[in-house]
Amino acid sequence: MRHFHYFFRFSFLAVLFMVHQGAIAHDSPHTRKGAGPKYWIAYEQCWITNSPITEDRWQKNIDWMAQTFKAYGFDMICNDGWIEAAQTIDANGYITKYNDDWEHTFSHWSRYVQQKGMKLGVYYNPMWMTKAAYDQNVTVQGTSYKAQDIAGSISFNEPLYWVDTDKPGAKEWIQGYVQHFIDIGATYLRIDFLENYERNYGTTKYRQALAWIKEAAGDQLFLSLVMPNCYHHGETELAYGDMIRIDDDCFDGGWDFVSGRRRGEQRPIWPQYGNAFDGFIGFSDIGGRGQLILDGDFMRMNTMATDEERKFMISLMVIGGSALAIADQYDTIDGHEWVYQNEELLVLNEQGLVCKPLSNDPKDVAASSTWIGQLPNGDWIVGLFNREDTPQLRKVDFARDLGLAAGEVTRIRDLWAHTDLDSAAGGFANTLAPHSCQILRITAVGQRYEAEVASHIGGARKGSTHFGHSGIAYVDILAADDAQTLFAIEVADGGTHTLGLRYGTSTAEAAACMVTVNDGKSHRLALPASLLPGTWQHATHEIMLRPGVNYLSVASTGDRGHTFLLDFIEVDAK
Repeated sequence: MRHFHYFFRFSFLAVLFMVHQGAIAHDSPHTRKGAGPKYWIAYEQCWITNSPITEDRWQKNIDWMAQTFKAYGFDMICNDGWIEAAQTIDANGYITKYNDDWEHTFSHWSRYVQQKGMKLGVYYNPMWMTKAAYDQNVTVQGTSYKAQDIAGSISFNEPLYWVDTDKPGAKEWIQGYVQHFIDIGATYLRIDFLENYERNYGTTKYRQALAWIKEAAGDQLFLSLVMPNCYHHGETELAYGDMIRIDDDCFDGGWDFVSGRRRGEQRPIWPQYGNAFDGFIGFSDIGGRGQLILDGDFMRMNTMATDEERKFMISLMVIGGSALAIADQYDTIDGHEWVYQNEELLVLNEQGLVCKPLSNDPKDVAASSTWIGQLPNGDWIVGLFNREDTPQLRKVDFARDLGLAAGEVTRIRDLWAHTDLDSAAGGFANTLAPHSCQILRITAVGQRYEAEVASHIGGARKGSTHFGHSGIAYVDILAADDAQTLFAIEVADGGTHTLGLRYGTSTAEAAACMVTVNDGKSHRLALPASLLPGTWQHATHEIMLRPGVNYLSVASTGDRGHTFLLDFIEVDAK
């Protein structure tokens, strides 16, 4: 946030985009987008009946989704678990159908959904080997090894074996399975029961399997990592996944899944959090562009008690940057289609919004229930949530929380009421009913992007409030080689723009940072020292931006013993 400015100017040219992820974050077009996909998942029927979905019901749901939700951006169909009866295999030992009782193959259904203008997602784990493949002892594609040579000593269950990554031929099996799904037209791979593999085979083998999967998937498959332990705060998953599950399964749905189950409790292994709200709080610092998409699991609107709870659930998923996965079906939706059709809310997902709570401590109820984030055009999104069983006051302070001075706010839009609200001088407050929320879109003059709601990658982290900051947050970009803060900024006109950068150091020494725009060459920017330790400086630079969304990273120089603090950046700063 801003206080006083000092100026100097530096010019550089950059054209395309690539983030300096280092070794710890999976850089892909999927993670750069920020928010997750919108799709339908075959979970509900399988959970209710504890059996695979039938092919007839599968088709009816596809047709319903195409007619009802495709126009709203829900453009993918995915099977779910209960996969053990998929034992029909090809010559390489890879499954060809979701279930042996189905008439048609994955390839058939891939073509079918494509004809409907949608894409196919597949639920499966490339580390699995069917009993059919084991019993037939098929040859591992491209090798002389057999299926039984690479099977591990511990099985997943009776119909499914695990592949041991230490055994020769395991890499070819796993990567061949990934290519198999690409070849049948899948664009999304939901890889489940990862904690089971890590628990039985260890983290080293788990990491190796994910590395092989990532290498084989490239940019062609979106990798959804399900049931991960997320040891060391998702260190392994950050390196190899596009999306991770951050809470327990949906199961029977309802308020218990959204906010109630094991509230305030964190476990060291899967599932670390019992409910979606706590999961988003706990992992909010590793969610965002260039990091991980946080998956809150599936939505079953028919299980929620009230319309306010329904709005709360999808709003939380949107605010958290989650995939928006409909699990309701054509004959269970019970008239609640409208919840998934709020275009003012859905556009936030399409623009890659990922918000962060004002506090990562769930015991700080008011602050952890207030979420803030920015869209590429600079608009602020504020999510106010009441998880409690009684009415609660929720508020946002424009100066303290958003860095907006008096008179800078030009519009406040309620995205559920679809109305503009009266602009308040210093903030917004409302008493929310139990289990309800309010989502605001706030427009202000200029285009200023606050570092604390951007993506904090590598060693970058949200700073404390002691740096002459009057309680307003900033980002502490440590002297690690991969520490950076990544912004998405949108401009109408391509060409030369002025970038403003507000920075500081903990000493009176000169600062430096690396700036990269749109895959261009990184430039080391030498920044003058603060006049006094603990005070902010402001610098401006000429940059080249393309029309539309651009990606800009401000990174550490890697200089040891050097700490660079970033408060905000501005486009066309004066």
